[in-house]
Amino acid sequence: MNDKTLGYLIMIVTGVVMVGYFFWAFAPYLGTTFSWLIPYSEWAYKLPVIGAAYLMLVIVLWIGYTMATTPPPIPLENPLDLDEEEEEEEEKKDN
Repeated sequence: MNDKTLGYLIMIVTGVVMVGYFFWAFAPYLGTTFSWLIPYSEWAYKLPVIGAAYLMLVIVLWIGYTMATTPPPIPLENPLDLDEEEEEEEEKKDN
């Protein structure tokens, strides 16, 4: 399957899902045709909110896991003293 075909397939599936979601979410306002969806229409709002909340919590969990399992950096034996290097460079320029 080439990229163009896959792109069209994704567009068609997304359009069908959008139309289905519209009917699912607004079933109480569409009359008796979609009355069988009315008991489930509140879940059209709850599921995306729950999904977004869990997605954020999983990201925070992943950050915490990464921070907890990453070893600390190895300290330098001789810390760099940038002030001394700057003074040496200025002395060389003066001479």
